[in-house]
Amino acid sequence: MAETQVRCVVVTPEKTELDTTCDALTLPLYDGEAGILPGRAPMVGRLGFGLLKLRNGSTSTEWFVDGGFVQVTREAVYVLTDRLLKREQIDKKQAEEDLAKATAMKATSPEAISLRERTIAQTRAKSRLAK
Repeated sequence: MAETQVRCVVVTPEKTELDTTCDALTLPLYDGEAGILPGRAPMVGRLGFGLLKLRNGSTSTEWFVDGGFVQVTREAVYVLTDRLLKREQIDKKQAEEDLAKATAMKATSPEAISLRERTIAQTRAKSRLAK
């Protein structure tokens, strides 16, 4: 019998933030995006910053994922991330301030150890502002 739902478990350092089932989900990977449907082959991936989208029928729920890792098994999709926020919980003003600060960083400043750090900070802020 074919599976019809995917179990999604999201864990942060503090607690299990989400443990639910859905028809399908989309994850922001470090180098793109992955869609997961029931019966998906197992995989492990590095998460990027962006939206985790859970779909049930015509309803969709979106969460901001702050990097981490994903493991897809036969039983579930396990997401390990530093932070998970519902889209409504994102403070747009704070994200805009973070983007401005990241953009102003110099690669030699104490806040930005390298150009890579600056790029990560910019990507994180832009992901929170994405619609």
